[in-house]
Amino acid sequence: MYKFLIKYHKLTLTFVKILISFLAVYYLWQHKYLQNLWQDIEELRTVGFIVKLLIFSLINWSLEIKKWQFLTGYIQPVSYKEATKQSLISFALSLLTPNRVGEYGVKILFYEKKDYKKVLGLTLVGNISQLMITLLAGLFGLCYVYHTGMIDKLLRLNTFVLPGRKILLSLTTGLLIIAIIIYLFKKYRKNLAFQPGLWIKSNIYALLRYLVFSSQFVWLLKYFKVENNLLPLYAAVSLVYLFATLIPMLSLLDWAVKGDIAIWIFMALGINGVLVFKIVALMWFGNFLLPFLTGLIWMWASKTFVR
Repeated sequence: MYKFLIKYHKLTLTFVKILISFLAVYYLWQHKYLQNLWQDIEELRTVGFIVKLLIFSLINWSLEIKKWQFLTGYIQPVSYKEATKQSLISFALSLLTPNRVGEYGVKILFYEKKDYKKVLGLTLVGNISQLMITLLAGLFGLCYVYHTGMIDKLLRLNTFVLPGRKILLSLTTGLLIIAIIIYLFKKYRKNLAFQPGLWIKSNIYALLRYLVFSSQFVWLLKYFKVENNLLPLYAAVSLVYLFATLIPMLSLLDWAVKGDIAIWIFMALGINGVLVFKIVALMWFGNFLLPFLTGLIWMWASKTFVR
């Protein structure tokens, strides 16, 4: 099977492109009710609000692209445009895979076969960096809700599809994911240009990116007149991303699952679930939909991206 895919890689990629495009159309059709946001959120009709929303998303993805450009420098220097192309196409094509693990298989297609192991290792470094920051921020969130007693409210709420008492299951899944990542890291680290500077800078990019999209979430909450203090809001946001990261799911379901998690957590703070739903939709629009569509268009514009 592997030899067949290699021999007929262009045909295989064309099939994958068609499949991804079909699923994209189906996915967007399933979310056609999002058009109601235009009527529900008056701010969407103001240029200033849309510009601010997109600036957050642009900075978020710019940091992700700069991180990948930095990492690929350990193989060969690439331009920012090339790093953007690789990042967005791999994002679009990893749509079908749980927690976007398909990204590993896509990014190697941009490089020579002799560099495949290095690309896998560097992709792993970038993803581990983001995972570490998410886990550390989530630990802060868990400590906060435990210290303030908010955890009792969470456990009594049954609005989330994964009720509070089953948090342990998601954490166990998270530990399993971490164990797999550690195994892969040990397997491929000898193929990396393994230097402390690699990890330090990758973690810095991951931290900056986390601060941007978590601040975007808090900014939207404050914009819509949520009166809670910043500390509990950031703690709640950190829990949203923690559980969304730990729960295995298709990227297709990312928005729906993250929405359920956010509603469950923010209702414990007394914040209206409908408002949270709208904010998650806005975050999804800027940080997922636009880069996904851009990657999809770029994918079709490229005659081939396999070396």
